Amino acid sequence: MNPFSYVMTQDVEKSIEDIEAEGLKKKTKKYLVLLEEKGYNLPSQYMDKIEGYRGLFELKPHFGNIEFRLLFYWKGSEAQIIHWLYERGNTKKNRREYETAERIRNSIERR
Repeated sequence: MNPFSYVMTQDVEKSIEDIEAEGLKKKTKKYLVLLEEKGYNLPSQYMDKIEGYRGLFELKPHFGNIEFRLLFYWKGSEAQIIHWLYERGNTKKNRREYETAERIRNSIERR
């Protein structure tokens, strides 16, 4: 059994199933397996902390020129995957997505 696990919102789950590029879908699922296996120790080529957002991380699968991001935070040894985006290199757009993820996290934690 893996020492780490993850849960995801229905929105994130649907976004993965809706990925049209089969290579990106496979790679995303592979990254989720790696997240379960390595957890906090996943190298930065797969996972990064999002600067300026307390405890928010991104899983970074890509395929060709498509950059897909799964935004999450850790609750113990479980990754709470709460939001997703296609990265476009425009940090203003990404920042809005990070702020949305932070609002989702705060809402979940208040429950």
